[in-house]
Amino acid sequence: MLTERRILLALFAIALGLRVLYGAILTTQPGLVASSATSDLSHAKEIASGVRWITEPYSPRAPGYPVVLAALYLLSVKQLWLVAFYQAILGALTVLVVYRLGRLFLGTGLATIAALWFALHVYHMHLSYSFERDIAAVLLLMLVLLLVVRPFKRMRYALIAGLVCTALIHVDSQYLLLLPVFALFVLFKTRHGLFNIQYLLLFLSVVVVASIPWTVRNYAVYGQPLPIGLEAARFLRPVKVVVTEPSRGISDIESKVVRASRARLIEQNTVEFWRFARFRGEQSPEGTEASNTTAGRSLEPAWSVRHDLVSILNYGVLLPFFLIGIVVAIRERNRTGLMLAAVTVAYFLMRAYLGGNERTRLPIDPLVVLIAFYGVAALVRRFRREAATPR
Repeated sequence: MLTERRILLALFAIALGLRVLYGAILTTQPGLVASSATSDLSHAKEIASGVRWITEPYSPRAPGYPVVLAALYLLSVKQLWLVAFYQAILGALTVLVVYRLGRLFLGTGLATIAALWFALHVYHMHLSYSFERDIAAVLLLMLVLLLVVRPFKRMRYALIAGLVCTALIHVDSQYLLLLPVFALFVLFKTRHGLFNIQYLLLFLSVVVVASIPWTVRNYAVYGQPLPIGLEAARFLRPVKVVVTEPSRGISDIESKVVRASRARLIEQNTVEFWRFARFRGEQSPEGTEASNTTAGRSLEPAWSVRHDLVSILNYGVLLPFFLIGIVVAIRERNRTGLMLAAVTVAYFLMRAYLGGNERTRLPIDPLVVLIAFYGVAALVRRFRREAATPR
């Protein structure tokens, strides 16, 4: 226990120190300074100024992060550099959760190395200074996974998991789509079906009950019983099925065009989601005039050498081992590895449809790191067995 505390304290100190050092570098590099003029920060300032935001429309986004940011803003006496320091603490806490999550299937040694690797992730350091909800969403997502992956020893574990899950979806509404995945994990928590059903009912009941106050507020403000915010409607709205009449050839052609465009968009989202480097800017499609946009979106510029190197070192070198880790988890039927891989795949499929890029991949970067180190461990074991086998 004493060794565990020392590891946690050392990881926290290293992670926080790296983020403070990164902030110091930002102040000396004007080109790297993150813009503080974010919508979440303006909403947080509005929340900090009074209580009118409760009874009036103030933002279509989920309320969780602006409320947290407002609390940090007041606690910091409205000093943004101190708000960034508190967010750096949130980032350092995320490293600790990643370590505890990795220890479940990697062991203490590899979990420590994986946590240190994640602590060095430059883009996650940058989240402390961007005043966007990603910093809180990543922490809560990792915490939810830690709670649902670990064995439930008491009913209160399901209650705590439900509360943290509610906080997560109130920070970022997109995680409503992952709620069935979390519920499935809880349903198969133990080998005792009755306990699993009790855990699941308690977990879901907490999520529903804890969402009621803000749902009532949204009904009073917008006239709609939205559980989180206006943006949640796009995740709760069922998929519209377009029925075309066979006699109308033009409708068939339009439907094919829509399906082809959607398939192309999903393909582009997939490429951008998993991209680890970009060596040239995106080009306009052939037959179109050169412009700065295509298909209603901005063309992606070429990355700088700095961005390419950071992305390759933090993430790109892990991809082969990540794939190996998934294969090994399937072959060995490692429960924790399979659950983390399932969340990774579910999140990717969600973003492939909703829109994928490097920033939307950040929430699952810790899982990529953990599964990649699981793959590394499997390769090391295999090489050792082969070396020990007499020839």
